Amino acid sequence: MLSYIGGKSLIGKWIKDYIPTDIETFVECFGGMYWVFFSMDIDKYTNLKNVVYNDFNPLNANIFNCVRSYKEFYEIIKEIPSQKSDLFYQYQSEIFHPNFKVDLSKPDYETGYKYAYIISQVWSGTNPQKSKFIDLKGKYKSKFDTFKDKLKSLKWQEFFDKINCVENMDFQDVIKKYDSKSTYFYCDPPYYTTEKYYANHDFGLETHNRLADCLKSIDGKFSLSYYDFPQLSEWFPREKYKWIKREFSKAAMAKSGKSQTKATEILIMNY
Repeated sequence: MLSYIGGKSLIGKWIKDYIPTDIETFVECFGGMYWVFFSMDIDKYTNLKNVVYNDFNPLNANIFNCVRSYKEFYEIIKEIPSQKSDLFYQYQSEIFHPNFKVDLSKPDYETGYKYAYIISQVWSGTNPQKSKFIDLKGKYKSKFDTFKDKLKSLKWQEFFDKINCVENMDFQDVIKKYDSKSTYFYCDPPYYTTEKYYANHDFGLETHNRLADCLKSIDGKFSLSYYDFPQLSEWFPREKYKWIKREFSKAAMAKSGKSQTKATEILIMNY
């Protein structure tokens, strides 16, 4: 929906082919910009009753509260001009002020468009609280304008209408709340050693370990995305869990005039 560090806009179509089609509840525990859900062939999931967005970052949760009411959100956002550096830095100073808080009891449209403005006009949504404004100099369409277009797109509205719950919880709490034999959890945590690039997250090795322990005890099915690191094979031995690997270009690491960096994505499943 929007660029975001670690987002699966490029590889969601690979991941979605491994999602069981008989599930009743779909949960992304680290929702981000929800790219795996937006990549799904929704018509194949005839039993799907609950679509749950969760993210520990309240700014992310709020923007999904807003897009669920896409018509109202669009009317508020449609006249806001893109590519205005003064607006960008004004919004950035407000949204990432240490004392700023967002009320998640209802959609906060003002906070929603300000946050969308920031992450759509920094490089790949990375470090939005510190990154500088990217001036496209009129050569390309702003991603903020593309985001506005999605709010009035029937294709995107079909997905927005499916989201019936937005949570702002720790992954362990949301897993406990929705776990069942008919639930599927997709987990895309901040990758080990890349946690510093995310806003409003504190995610160290002990938290990765806690996630592993949590997933190994559930009744439902899960898919877990990572780059490889030494402890991963200990937590999810290959003889007990299915590992799928595929090499992808790392868009967030692309540099002008140079080839994109390659990385091997791992998808670990308990089914």
